[in-house]
Amino acid sequence: MGEGPADKESLFLDVRKRLRDFELSVALEVGPGECLALVGPTGCGKTTLLRSVVGTVRPDAGRVIMAGETWFDSDRRINLPPERRHTGYLPQEYGLFPHLTVAENVAYGARARGMSRAEAHALAHDLVERLEIAEVALERPGRVSGGQRQRVALARALASKPQVLLLDEPLAALDMQTRARVRTFLKALIEELGLPTVVVTHDPVDALTLGTRLAVMRDGQLVQAGSREEILEAPRDPFVADFLGVNLFYGEATPSPDGLTRVAVGSVELFSADQASGDTAVVVLPTEVTLSREHTTGSAVNVLRGHIDAITYLGPTVRVAIRCGELLIAAEVTFHSAAAMGLAPGETVYASFKATSLRCLG
Repeated sequence: MGEGPADKESLFLDVRKRLRDFELSVALEVGPGECLALVGPTGCGKTTLLRSVVGTVRPDAGRVIMAGETWFDSDRRINLPPERRHTGYLPQEYGLFPHLTVAENVAYGARARGMSRAEAHALAHDLVERLEIAEVALERPGRVSGGQRQRVALARALASKPQVLLLDEPLAALDMQTRARVRTFLKALIEELGLPTVVVTHDPVDALTLGTRLAVMRDGQLVQAGSREEILEAPRDPFVADFLGVNLFYGEATPSPDGLTRVAVGSVELFSADQASGDTAVVVLPTEVTLSREHTTGSAVNVLRGHIDAITYLGPTVRVAIRCGELLIAAEVTFHSAAAMGLAPGETVYASFKATSLRCLG
C-alpha cells in the first residue's frame, strides 16, 4: 500500500474492494487546491471509489486519510461513519428533499454537522446569495431549473464546511446550454474554494475542463494519471487514447462582436460559444465534427477545408484525420457515411462544427 499523504492537507486513499465483475484497486492523492477528474466508462468503479471516501461504501482493505485524520484503515479497524467525515458530497441525482424549500435543503447540510438552527439558516442565506439562487430560496426543488437544482445541492454540500469536495457526475443531468454555463461556474467555484476536489465523470470534455489532473479508470484500475497535457499528448495505451480521443488545440482567444469567442490557432481562425480571453486550449469531440464534400451553409460557424490524411476503421464507425493547414483534426463518422462519400486518403473534404461544440478549457 502507499506510504500516506505527502501534504498534511491532502486527501489520500489506497483502497481495494471486490465488485461483481472486477476488483476495485486504486491509490491516489489529491492536494489542496487540486481538482482530480476521475474519468472512465460507466460501471468502471468511479462512484464506488467516491463513496468509499464518503463512508457509504466500506472497502475490503486499505486506507482513507484526510488532512492527517484516518477515516478508514482496515488493518487498524478504523471506519468513521459518514457524519464524522467532513466531505462535501454532491451525488449524481443531487439527493434534495422534495418537501423542503431550497433554503431548508441548504440549511440541512449545516444542521447535519451540528450547527444550531439560527447558525444553519444564517449560513444557508449566505450560500444561496453566493451561488446566485436567492431568488428561488423559498421554492421547492421540483419548481426550479436543472442548473439551479445543481447549485442547491452544491450549497448544501458547502454548508457542511467540508475538508474535501466530492462531485459525482455534476453535469450529467443538464441540457447542453445549461451544461456549458454551469461548467464555467463550477470551474470558478472549485478554484475559489481551494479544497482537494474529486470530480467523477464519463465525459472527456467535462474532465478536461474541470480537472487540474486527470485519472483514467477501466475495470476498477487506474490506467493513467497526470496532467491533461501529459495524458492527451502521451496516452499510455490505446484505451486512453481512444477514450479521450478529442481534438485539442492551443491558441489565442479574443471576444468577438457577435458574442462568440474568436480563437486563433496559428493562421486558422475558430469560433467558440464559451467565453475566454488570452492563451487558451480548445477541444472538440470527433463525433461533433461533420464531413462533407462541398462547403456547407448550415449552422456550423467553423468550416475547414482540408485533405484526408488517414482513415482508421473502428467497426461500425470510421475515424478520419483531416489536414487543414496547420491543424490535424479528427472526425468520427459511420462506416456507411464514409462509404457513401467515397472517403479516401488524399481526397478533399470540408470539416465543420458548431461554436457550441468548441469548448475553451482556459
